[in-house]
Amino acid sequence: MLLIILTNTSTMKQAHILTGTPGTGKSTVADLLEARGYSVMNVGNLIKEEMLYDSYDKKRDSFVIDDDKLNAALTKLIEENSSPFPLVLDGHVVRLPPLLVSKCIVFRCSIRNLRQRLVVRGYSESKIDENIEAEIMEVILTDMMQLYGKDLVRVVSTDVSIEKTFEEVLANLAD
Repeated sequence: MLLIILTNTSTMKQAHILTGTPGTGKSTVADLLEARGYSVMNVGNLIKEEMLYDSYDKKRDSFVIDDDKLNAALTKLIEENSSPFPLVLDGHVVRLPPLLVSKCIVFRCSIRNLRQRLVVRGYSESKIDENIEAEIMEVILTDMMQLYGKDLVRVVSTDVSIEKTFEEVLANLAD
């Protein structure tokens, strides 16, 4: 008796995640990737435009995100991506199921550089302190390693020139 097993040979679409503490360079690199033909979604803008949050926390000056709504919206965008490259998700609040992620690049930078960048952005002292503490405690790196593991997560330092950072990101996306 011959047993034939049919499998679905189509590949599931996936996304590249660019994440890290605000001010580490995610959006700058995302813009450069977009110029190279990648489709890019700024997750923070998507959250605001599509109202993918439960409320606004005035004390922390941030939205309280509805993870279910966000993941549903991101999954739809990944499925609809017509670019030959995976969709690039630029944001520090992305926590998709691992099957939807091909690479997760965590941007890091020195505390001194991060503080300077956040001051230039006009962040309040409390918001700067919150983000500095998150960077020191490696909050995003720890979350991403727990969620995606060492096979999908790469760390890129943005304390070098944007050109060197971009080259390193491209190399990580290619491997």
